[in-house]
Amino acid sequence: MVLHKRQGETLGMGAAPAREVTVVERPIQIKALSNPERARILTLLIERPGTAKQVADWIEGTRGRVHYHIKELEKAGLVELVAKVEKGGVIEKYYRAVARNFYVAQGIGEHGGLTGDVRQMISRSMLGWRRREMLDVDQDEIATRVVRDCLLTSGGDVVLVQGAFAHRDIIQPLVKAVERLGAHALVSYDGRSQQDYVLKWKEDIASIIVIEEPIEYPANGVTGTDTGATHGPEFLKDLVRSGMRHLYAGVPGYPLESSAFREFVESGKRIIYMGYPTPEKAEVMGLDYRALHDAWWTALDVDYAALSAHCERLAGQLGRSAEVHVTSAGGTDLTFEVAGREVFIDDGVISKWETEHRRGWGHLPAGKVIVAPVAGSANGVIHSEMSDYFGVPIRDIRIQFRDGAVVSATAGENEELLDLVLAEGGDAGRLAGGFEIGTNPQITNPVGYALWDSKSHGDATVWIGDNRLIGGENEAPLSWGFIIAEPTVELDGETVLAGRTFRFGGGDVDGDA
Repeated sequence: MVLHKRQGETLGMGAAPAREVTVVERPIQIKALSNPERARILTLLIERPGTAKQVADWIEGTRGRVHYHIKELEKAGLVELVAKVEKGGVIEKYYRAVARNFYVAQGIGEHGGLTGDVRQMISRSMLGWRRREMLDVDQDEIATRVVRDCLLTSGGDVVLVQGAFAHRDIIQPLVKAVERLGAHALVSYDGRSQQDYVLKWKEDIASIIVIEEPIEYPANGVTGTDTGATHGPEFLKDLVRSGMRHLYAGVPGYPLESSAFREFVESGKRIIYMGYPTPEKAEVMGLDYRALHDAWWTALDVDYAALSAHCERLAGQLGRSAEVHVTSAGGTDLTFEVAGREVFIDDGVISKWETEHRRGWGHLPAGKVIVAPVAGSANGVIHSEMSDYFGVPIRDIRIQFRDGAVVSATAGENEELLDLVLAEGGDAGRLAGGFEIGTNPQITNPVGYALWDSKSHGDATVWIGDNRLIGGENEAPLSWGFIIAEPTVELDGETVLAGRTFRFGGGDVDGDA
């Protein structure tokens, strides 16, 4: 066997591509990638070098057709010849992708000539590079923390991972993490039969990881435009007016929204719910997808033991207090009572105590402390720069409370939608339901999605509506949160939070988790 090196270089057959990133911008490159089969071949050649025959075997194609596609990719500058190996008088040519990641100059996958499969390949490749190089996020380490620290998985456990094929960037590391701990992973991509599956095997399954997009929305509320699918406030107004809002009010994948998940939790098992960002959801929410992607991965990248200790400390002080006073530069000035209320912690860690008390469920990203105000005690005003309703932003919100109920509400944007939802929620939907303080040190800039923004370090959320899950008595058709940026929080006159800095007894300052 004779190995002919490329231009005299010393290149091992397992060597990585020479470059980390290549920008795809020339028409010949766009044309080459417009063929899904070539995109698939390029993906394989990112992972390892191969000959036309080897690639044909990998994709179960014909050698001649694959050779043609490789030559087209080579002409476009996307793959290159890395070695020639002589076997029995025949020269075998090995090709490899010129880079680990490919970025379309107009933005990830925005070029009209690219198919959906190609856009997804480019997006996943580039986002993987962003996680490693820009965010310094190790998804395998994050998965290990989730499985080991949040679910307390031990050898022999069976962990069910429920998600979709689009979620494999997190599903695959989770499965590996489960197996590294000597446990067993099951993966289900069929949410439709999930409830029956859970109930049938609940004795064998120790825990479940539910992976979903961050929000769900009514499919017939999406309309086509020149820029793609949009989901606007007008449809939501019509939805509320029609009395059909309840059909879409549940949070997808939320453990206690399904009878099967409730029964699973009540049997002393654990469920973690993970919202997962996708381009479609970012568009619905009016957010930049990369901003949503980055926020999610960095918010997961926390020390859960430290986060838990921080939450316990804050919860202890809140639990010993009688009155809470919240103010902010935006005009918030609200007081309410919490004496006798139990304080709940969302730290991502499902403890043994929580499973024994049938509370073995949680959300990721995590990081907040929660309490239900005493009924009838909330008085004053809150100012929230933004909340969202099914991803539609409502901005510059001012809500007045009297004796625990909303008596007036205004907004600088989408006020009519705010009024309609409040009216549809009825009297119970206008009652102060909960108060939360965010503690996740990696979330410092709310992105406009309440499930994540409520964990923003040093920010607070006041929400209205149903609060039975946190020890309240109010049964309502909605639970709706309004974030208060950089508040000052006083407990019985003592400041515990100001300028996103936590202050605990004795004058010490705890600025992060």
